[in-house]
Amino acid sequence: MMLVTVSCSSTFMVSKGVGKRGFLGSNSKTMFDMLCVSGDLEKVLEATHLSKEMKDTFYKYNCSAERSSDKVKQLFLSMTCEERKDIKTAFKANGYSINGGC
Repeated sequence: MMLVTVSCSSTFMVSKGVGKRGFLGSNSKTMFDMLCVSGDLEKVLEATHLSKEMKDTFYKYNCSAERSSDKVKQLFLSMTCEERKDIKTAFKANGYSINGGC
């Protein structure tokens, strides 16, 4: 008998292309390059219905000198179910695959 454990992250994993994946809010160089340097996070946020304040905060904690995985997680956990669905849909519309998250 095999036991399978599923963990629940406070955000979700995004991937685009081969070998480019990570959890939203990760402070890794791969995620910074994939989302911020490429300009993709700006495009994703533009495709959402989130408030300007939430978009700005989301961008700040992912892509600015104030990057913080903890603050991204806190922000994501404070979002409504509809807001979470909205941002996941926007990632998909911009060529990303989504995996996990609660």
